[in-house]
Amino acid sequence: MCSIHLQGPRFLAGAGPKASVAVIGTGRVGRALGFALASKGHCVVYGSRTPGRDSFSIADAVIGGDAVLVAIPPRAVADFARDNARALAGKLVLDATDNVTGTPAKAAATFAEFAPTCRYVALGSLGAEIFEDPVVDGAPAELSFSCVEQDRAEVAELIADIGLRPIYADPVTCGNYPRRA
Repeated sequence: MCSIHLQGPRFLAGAGPKASVAVIGTGRVGRALGFALASKGHCVVYGSRTPGRDSFSIADAVIGGDAVLVAIPPRAVADFARDNARALAGKLVLDATDNVTGTPAKAAATFAEFAPTCRYVALGSLGAEIFEDPVVDGAPAELSFSCVEQDRAEVAELIADIGLRPIYADPVTCGNYPRRA
């Protein structure tokens, strides 16, 4: 459910008691994912580095979400994780960023370093056009994800609410999680 302070056009109120999701990033991917989740009953709060009529500050959005979906440029992830580490503690953090020009593609190591107590989820790479229209040849497109087993069902439900078919990939096998001592 939406926090009481989240009012006005800066959030999309869903109809049901589903998890609230802070979407960090107001570009094409963030907007498409937020709209899809809101249409399935999630309260969606947008966070932007330039808050305005349709978004909150990133810090306020993170505080207002039960889960946090990160859809920002890869070069901004370290600052985001470092600046919001305390607010991310214990929250499901879905990484929709993609470093397509370098490695690693996902920011698992960055979150492990700066926000080690968040519940990190690596989402597979899809273009914004698929998030906007997730049906391909009459069937939902697939989105792979990697997370710890305890979060698997919750993440799969969020992906299904986006309109995609969730495909689980073991995090250790995929290398999406740095091993901790």
